[in-house]
Amino acid sequence: MLNTQFIKNLTDLRLDPAKITELAQSSDCPVYIFNRSKPVSVLLNINFYQELIDKLEDALDALEMKEFEKKTRSKENWISHEELLKNLKD
Repeated sequence: MLNTQFIKNLTDLRLDPAKITELAQSSDCPVYIFNRSKPVSVLLNINFYQELIDKLEDALDALEMKEFEKKTRSKENWISHEELLKNLKD
């Protein structure tokens, strides 16, 4: 459930943008911006945003790796990490 403290409208943003950005900076909760009772934007703390982006990139990389393995596993001879290290030492 949305905390009403973190719901603002465009008028609030226009009248006191510093207050709204400070609210977003001081919390890991998003600040939702509404226009005529409809959500139009979300304002996030920059560190929280960067963490979300990093997690999303990691998840997308993991999905891409799984798809790559599905496509190539039957065509390639895969070796374990231990085998690779052993081959590199030889």
